[in-house]
Amino acid sequence: MDNLIPSFPNAFAPPIRTLLDDINRLIGPIYLVGDAPWCGILGKPLPNTLEILVARPLAECRKRLARGDITSAVLGQKHNSLLLPLKEWTHPKVLDIATFRNRPGHPSTLEEDLLHRDLTVNAMAWTWPSGPLVDPFGGRKDLLTGEIRLVNGSATLKDNPLRALLFFRFAMQLNRPPNQEDILLAEQTSLETILPEPIRFEMDRILALPLADETSQHLLHALCASPITDRILPHFTLFNPRNAAADTEDPWKRILDVTLAITPPGDDEEISLLDLRWATLLGGPAMLKLSSKEHMEKNLNQINKHLELFLFSKRRSRRILSLLRNLNVTLSPSDRQLKRFLQDHVPVEGVYRVLQAISATDSRLSEETRVNEELKFQQIRTRCHNLRQAEERLSPNDLALSGGEILDLVRRKPGPWLRDLQATLVDLVIKDPSRNRPAELTNIVQQWIRQQRAI
Repeated sequence: MDNLIPSFPNAFAPPIRTLLDDINRLIGPIYLVGDAPWCGILGKPLPNTLEILVARPLAECRKRLARGDITSAVLGQKHNSLLLPLKEWTHPKVLDIATFRNRPGHPSTLEEDLLHRDLTVNAMAWTWPSGPLVDPFGGRKDLLTGEIRLVNGSATLKDNPLRALLFFRFAMQLNRPPNQEDILLAEQTSLETILPEPIRFEMDRILALPLADETSQHLLHALCASPITDRILPHFTLFNPRNAAADTEDPWKRILDVTLAITPPGDDEEISLLDLRWATLLGGPAMLKLSSKEHMEKNLNQINKHLELFLFSKRRSRRILSLLRNLNVTLSPSDRQLKRFLQDHVPVEGVYRVLQAISATDSRLSEETRVNEELKFQQIRTRCHNLRQAEERLSPNDLALSGGEILDLVRRKPGPWLRDLQATLVDLVIKDPSRNRPAELTNIVQQWIRQQRAI
């Protein structure tokens, strides 16, 4: 293994390597665990949080670090650890220093701690700085051969059922097929004992993935067809594939197909791809019945309660509910209608992205119809973009030089020339916002005066 990542320490910026060397000298030996080893093996960017294991008690570690002028370590809130922020860096942003975990009656060792972890690919430890890699459960082999396995089967899930979702996420994230025995265990795991917020956080991480390859899409279908979703989306249990008759259309599959067909929104749009996907899952089969607003309205109260239960922010909740509430919009909106949507902060481009995905996954439509509708939706989104830019455009009132001040400089009666001059100033400021200063604009106006006199 060691010859696979001989330059692993070089993945860290020199100041971070020096800091890790200092920490190793003060409280070592230290072991890098969690995402860092598999990122090193695959050549992926380093994680935001660098997890470090040590044998010493944390109180002693903190004292030793302070004696070495490392005084910024604070006690972590999630578990028994020390957090060391790295404010000037993006990867990693923080060091998370923890002691070995162990079962009652077992010694505190590195191997014992790794037994408490979720997946074999996460149960590896790199001995800083030059190795070896400690890999008691074959995580390196699984990572390179492409299999995602639980460290200790059903015992791993019993210790923390949320690991069932993490199991699916890692398989999607790494585009690796999961171990078949372990996926059966994960699918049958109940999340009833897990608080709602960690469930939503893990689902956020799943739905934020690209989900563009066949493996991850198949796994998302398997996840949503399993009993795990009884807790995540309980009001759609009746529509679950395992409860559908063999000769009936599977509405869950259609909803998932719509979820995966949604195109990513632009930077200036009101809603993210993550929340567009949440909206389709929460909207469920009611989304496919758009002939009347009643089909969705009767579900919105239940959906709102679900958003509150899983501690979605008010801002996210408003956008998701607003999108679902407006899915019956006309497919030929006027500019006036689009402006009203934009002014009311309706995620209107997101609405049409969802409608386009519904159209794209409708097997009853001909290819020609789907292409025409795709062009129509694209034109609507382009119009929204143009209207949004026009709304955000600077007006003469935003200039650092008022109309009265321009009149004083030019010494002419108001007329069309003032409007044209202000429009010219607005264009110049849009191109270079630093020009929007009284002195700068005064110089431009004086240049305009000289040009007018020369005519």
